[in-house]
Amino acid sequence: MTIEPYISYLVSNHLFVDFNKDQLRDFFSTSDYSIKSYGKEDIIFIEDDVCSNLSIVLKGEVEIQKIDPNGKVLTVARFKKGDTFGENLIFGDKNTYPMTVISKSKSVVLHIPKASVALLCQKSSSFLNQYLRTLSNRAVNLSSKLKQVTLKTIRQQICEFLYNQYKKSGQNIIKLDMSKKEWADKLGVQRPSLSRELIKMKEEGIIDYDKDTISILNSSALKK
Repeated sequence: MTIEPYISYLVSNHLFVDFNKDQLRDFFSTSDYSIKSYGKEDIIFIEDDVCSNLSIVLKGEVEIQKIDPNGKVLTVARFKKGDTFGENLIFGDKNTYPMTVISKSKSVVLHIPKASVALLCQKSSSFLNQYLRTLSNRAVNLSSKLKQVTLKTIRQQICEFLYNQYKKSGQNIIKLDMSKKEWADKLGVQRPSLSRELIKMKEEGIIDYDKDTISILNSSALKK
């Protein structure tokens, strides 16, 4: 696959904010890259694969997952169109993926090799600044995720998620954009554990729910 169909989109990506279409065409015409398509649930990289690329999601959705020996899945991060992954690994002394990268829908990913990324950093201070900004944000998000998983109970995580959605929308009815299984994976728990806690919260009059929505009956209890 060639870069041309994605040039118009890439010039709006934060990494290439100071590039125009012709500059991007010139760069990719003389630099190595690859564009690959993946189906739903395809594995893009498996744990311990060497990371030799900066990867940019051009279409679809990608997840970083940790799978323990018992098959329990923890969704560490979810990347949509325009998001990057691998930028924190390619220049490291240990540049292997600590987790599995999975395509969660039909997706298209641009892979830019380490040498090409280094060249971009040398040629463009803007690219370098945006790259470093992405690294910093990734570190903060990972720390927040680890703190959320290790220090909070299932109920605390559920309440935090629902209360944040409630504040964002101003609505008591929260429409879920993921299945209960996906939600459980995101929290790092088994689906039955999530279901049991939701049932308890319903019995206590804090929430009500059906397949696709959760109704907040007591926002004060969520905030606590």
